[in-house]
Amino acid sequence: MAAILNRLQSFLQRARARLNHWLRPPYRTVIARDSLPKKLKRKTIYVVEDDGFEEQAAMLCPCGCRRVLHMNLLPDERPCWRLTRHRDGTASLHPSVWRKKDCSSHFWFRHGRVEWCRQIDT
Repeated sequence: MAAILNRLQSFLQRARARLNHWLRPPYRTVIARDSLPKKLKRKTIYVVEDDGFEEQAAMLCPCGCRRVLHMNLLPDERPCWRLTRHRDGTASLHPSVWRKKDCSSHFWFRHGRVEWCRQIDT
């Protein structure tokens, strides 16, 4: 009986997390010409364009540490991300964003939403 209750509780926690994820409003996409603003807003991804070319995407780290994450969008430099803008006004980044230091956040940014990656301790 305890095992069934534990499984049910685990299922409900996962369902609640998924529901909360989709009920939260997506990140806004803001196009910045030439450079980023001095202060970035939460729940906003900024795309810096210069001469019609997307150069970088930037956002505050979604973990809450308030660090600015910069993702290079120029294909001839490494590492490089690909930004896709969708018809509904949201954006996606590929591949995932993984901070190797400080907060160690690891997430996918899809359709304006953060999808956290699970890490397996080795």
